[in-house]
Amino acid sequence: MVTATPSQRVTAIATALLAVIATGVAMHELRGILIPFILAGFLSILYKPLVHFLRAKGIPTVITLLIVLGITAGALWGVYMIVALGIDSFTDKQEFYTLQLKSVLTSFERTLGTVLHGMGQRGAFRFEKLITPESVTGIATSQVYTLLTLLSDGVMVLLYLVFMLSAGDAFPTKIRAAFPGDGESPALMMFQTLNSRVRKYLQVKTLFNVVNGLVTWGILELFGVDFAPLIGLLTFLFHYIPNIGSVITTVLPGLVFLLKTSDIEQTGILMLILIVVQNVIGNVIEPKVMGDTLELSPVVVLFSLIFWGWMWGVVGMILSIPIMSVVKALLESVPATRPIAVLMGSTPPAATSDEAAAK
Repeated sequence: MVTATPSQRVTAIATALLAVIATGVAMHELRGILIPFILAGFLSILYKPLVHFLRAKGIPTVITLLIVLGITAGALWGVYMIVALGIDSFTDKQEFYTLQLKSVLTSFERTLGTVLHGMGQRGAFRFEKLITPESVTGIATSQVYTLLTLLSDGVMVLLYLVFMLSAGDAFPTKIRAAFPGDGESPALMMFQTLNSRVRKYLQVKTLFNVVNGLVTWGILELFGVDFAPLIGLLTFLFHYIPNIGSVITTVLPGLVFLLKTSDIEQTGILMLILIVVQNVIGNVIEPKVMGDTLELSPVVVLFSLIFWGWMWGVVGMILSIPIMSVVKALLESVPATRPIAVLMGSTPPAATSDEAAAK
């Protein structure tokens, strides 16, 4: 066995680091192509059981694809309309909310200034040095427009989806031909395991996100909160982001309702209801249904949010956990990389029978 010299190890590490940096830069520059491609990939995994069911009923492949495309196009159009109507409503009420936000910030400045004066601090505190109503509304508008831009690429998503679903059934056959041998090839087993585990995660997560979004929408409508459909949609999307997503979808409607009514008591009741409902759905019911499928450690979650958020913005943060879940499942399927998948997990794997006997 040839042992690598220190210089060779340094060269290998430097080469790997440069490759990672180059890959990151390429993914950042190609985000306009990669984001629709990844979305289509997740949709193809979700739609695979429906496609198999329709084909088992004798429905031709062309008709099956048209049904899937019709469902996807309808969903994208519905989301597009919710976002577009939300933008129109926000544009109409932007001046009102800007004035209300200025009033809240001014009141906060007075209160904080009184507290600082009582502590012996001189000089007035100016919140505008940190944040302004214009910057808040600008950030909110830009992020919503980012989502609208992504939805405008729906044609690319549909195009990718057609090719993925068309070639999906042929892929196992190609793997068998590429890796011939007795029995099922490790590559095919890895592909099947990856598909089944990721599909379960996406199905369960998407189902509960839909429930969360609809329930939140209904609660906001009962309280008369503006932009309720848009906030319900954001609740569906942001709950792909663990912990942070639930915080955003609780604080955001609370802030909107407070600015509209200036009623602190009712705002507290609204936020308390949202916290209870979202925690029951996301932290009690969902884990019991999902089990330990593709669980990620808090460190990996934090890193993925930072990395994919830097890479692709808010859309990257929404996609970060599904992407890292796919990566973990892929690493877990390969014996050589399984230790990395174990380190990425939130809990240690169950001990094997040999390990239990040794204990």
